[in-house]
Amino acid sequence: MSKTRFLLWSCLLLLAMSTGCSTDVDLNAPYEERSLAFCLLDPAAEEQWVRVNRTWLGEGNNLETALIADSSEYAAGEITVTVEQFGPDDIAFESPLATFTAVDTLLQDKDDDGIFFGPEYRAYHFATPDGLPVQQGNNAGNLYLYRLMVTFADGRAPLTGVTTLIGSSPGNISNPPAGIPGFNLNFASGAGTQVSYPNVNFKWSSTSGAKLYEAAIEVHFTERIWADAAHTQLSSETERVVRWDLGDESADNDEGGEEIKLPINGESFYQFLSSRLDADPFITRELGDWNDNIDRVRCFDFILTIANSELDTYLSVNAPVTNIIQERPVYTNIAGGLGLIASRTQQRVNGLGISKPSVQELVEGEHTAALQFCLPPETEGDVAEFACP
Repeated sequence: MSKTRFLLWSCLLLLAMSTGCSTDVDLNAPYEERSLAFCLLDPAAEEQWVRVNRTWLGEGNNLETALIADSSEYAAGEITVTVEQFGPDDIAFESPLATFTAVDTLLQDKDDDGIFFGPEYRAYHFATPDGLPVQQGNNAGNLYLYRLMVTFADGRAPLTGVTTLIGSSPGNISNPPAGIPGFNLNFASGAGTQVSYPNVNFKWSSTSGAKLYEAAIEVHFTERIWADAAHTQLSSETERVVRWDLGDESADNDEGGEEIKLPINGESFYQFLSSRLDADPFITRELGDWNDNIDRVRCFDFILTIANSELDTYLSVNAPVTNIIQERPVYTNIAGGLGLIASRTQQRVNGLGISKPSVQELVEGEHTAALQFCLPPETEGDVAEFACP
């Protein structure tokens, strides 16, 4: 072997040894900031909210970096958030009918026990005292377009996303009916060993622009804690509301007019209360309030939360994985980043009552007798026997 070739191979060997034996490993890829925007517009709300955050990558422990606010939040003045309204046919977004500029504010209600900075966090909001218009004219198919735009002070490409809104039509709920004050819900029939639990058939028709419907019942009662088992010395009294989630249903499409039914077996009402409330001899519960005008107890509110197609897709994609394939696609309708702009709203039927057999089962039945429910003391008529002492 020539001396020149020997020297060349020696240099290559030394180079390989010097690089191959290094134990330094760079775990971080080159940092690329990604922006995230979330906005759920409610046509019936007097104020709309937007969250805008960013990803980060630190050299040290990223769990420690997460506790620093500006790791995930943009500072005041770094971004501008607007929502523009366009006509149904203005798909080129050339002539906004209205522009809403959001202002940033610091909120204080975030749980500070998590891995992110809290309880303070930055959000963006704008006032809509008259709500947001849903459609052009009387044609339910002519839905306005709403475009979210986040622009950056440093001149980078903006974030954009588009959605339509959901119209609020309380008349869409047919059961329980909104036009009958104190309409009774019937969870039980008979009594004692002869009790049976019929289905309560909640019904509504779908709304234009909406796809997913989540139903719930709010149960109103006054909870009293006593110092003695004879209930003669009151220690505290609290107005309480517990939410009973009934489930969700999807329409076949978002055109509206489809009848949707959600049957709920009455026994599940008592099982729900039994699972949510503590049975304690020192606690009594007064259900609802007596209304002299209709001679009924008003104790339930029926709530229908409605999501449009974009929000329905987002929730479906991010639902818990139950099959063997754990990977899931990433859904976003935000161009230039990640996130979601969509629409949701609520319809309600408030002040619903309860039938006599249902009250009797609540007071005496196997699931809830230990919870010590009773009706307001001024209760009259055929349910007066279940009034609180």
